[in-house]
Parts: sequence; structure tokens; C-alpha cells
Amino acid sequence: MSLRYYLEALLGLLYPQERSCMSCRGLLPETNSTDKGLPASLLGILRNEGAWLEDKGICFRCRSSLSPIEPPYCLLCGRHVPQPGHCPECERETSFVLSRSYGKYEGVLRDLLHRFKFSREDELITILASCLHEAWDLHLAHFPIDWLVPVPIHAERLKERGYNQAERLALHLSSYTKIPCLPALRRHLHLKGQATRDRKERIQALQGTFVCDLQYVSEIQGKRILLVDDIYTTGSTAEACAKGLMDAGVEQVYVITVAR
Repeated sequence: MSLRYYLEALLGLLYPQERSCMSCRGLLPETNSTDKGLPASLLGILRNEGAWLEDKGICFRCRSSLSPIEPPYCLLCGRHVPQPGHCPECERETSFVLSRSYGKYEGVLRDLLHRFKFSREDELITILASCLHEAWDLHLAHFPIDWLVPVPIHAERLKERGYNQAERLALHLSSYTKIPCLPALRRHLHLKGQATRDRKERIQALQGTFVCDLQYVSEIQGKRILLVDDIYTTGSTAEACAKGLMDAGVEQVYVITVAR
């Protein structure tokens, strides 16, 4: 290890800095200071949340607002529905088998994803990847997945943002699941104004946008793919990516996102 490493470690001991929540910016309590004067039931909850407080840098209040989408789910897109079945938007044929997300795109989760995607706050990956891990364990761990494939972004967008948020999430999920990650898709069109289009317009605009990289075709043919992205909105991006994969000979495509 370098001399700089030891100097920084020594400075950390001499001048400890208070840690703040990466969501609300409030000060994080020391986890070993919560044992005094608390009911046993609350103490148990706090101890269970210790991994989040220690490793992810998020306070108990913000953590408690991050909760999975509750069942029953739409059989296709995974949104909460009053009763089991398909939601009104999903009475259609798709190129993917199903999509599942960790939570709703609102509140703390929406803020974290927005900052991660547009403000280059790369340190938020620890929180968002943990949400993705939970979605995997809850919904998709029992499926025989061969490859993880991140949704690509155009080179122009990559230059603007500095990284592809879906690829970062996919790499973390790969480390967690031990399923290899493959950048099998390319995006050769850079579309603007997608946020103002409805679902039908988005699907039409995205037709042919995503294609399989020729160097990976032999790797994915006949395989089961899990497509990884940060947000599922209308499903148009998932559909366009899944179609590109299916056209290349993939057997099945599943989709996982942090939020929807």
C-alpha cells in the first residue's frame, strides 16, 4: 500500500469526519450508539438495518421509505395490480417473458436514481445495487439465466454522462449472482424527446434502435438473457432491446430494473 494510503488512514483517526446520509444529507447515527434506552423490538429492527447504515451510507428514515412493490403483480410488467393478472397496458404480446422491478419510481428512490443518472453521483450505486439484489432474490433468482445484458446508451449520451448507469448496475448484479455480464447490445440511434412521447410513440421511435453486437451473437444464441436497466417506464426500451436480442437468436429475455 502507498504512503498516501497510510497518511489518509492516520488523518481519519486523528480527525474523524461525521458521515451523512447519501439521500437526505442528514447525519448518520453511530450504529453502536443505538443500544441504549431502546425497546427490544426497535433495537432488533435497527440492528437488522445495520448493514445499510454501515455499508450503504443511508439513514434509517430514508431506508424505511425504500420498499419493494407489493403483490399482487402484473404478470408481465410487475407493477402492483388489484388482483393477479395483467394490467391494462400489458394485454399485448412482447418479446420478453416478464419484467420485475424493486420499487416504485417515486420519493427517495426517484431522487437517488435521478442523481445517479444525471448528476454523476456514482457513489449511489451501493444503495441502488442493493435494491436490485433484493429484486433479484424476490423475483428472478429461480430462473435459469445465462447472461446479464445491460441496456446500452448511445456514444453521445455516454460522453455526456461519463458512464452507462445500466452497465454499472449490471456489473454489480453480476458480482452478486455470479452470472456473467455481456455488453451484447448496441444503440445506434440517439433519440431526443422520448420523455414527452406516450408508450405507442416511444415504441415506434425505438424500432430498430437496439441491435446485437455481431461479435457476441454466437455467445447469446439459444441462451436466456436478463436485461438490466435502471427504470422501467412504458416498457418500450425493454421491448426494443428484447426484440434485438430475440432477432439474434436468444431463447428468452427477462427484464430487471431498480424502479418502475
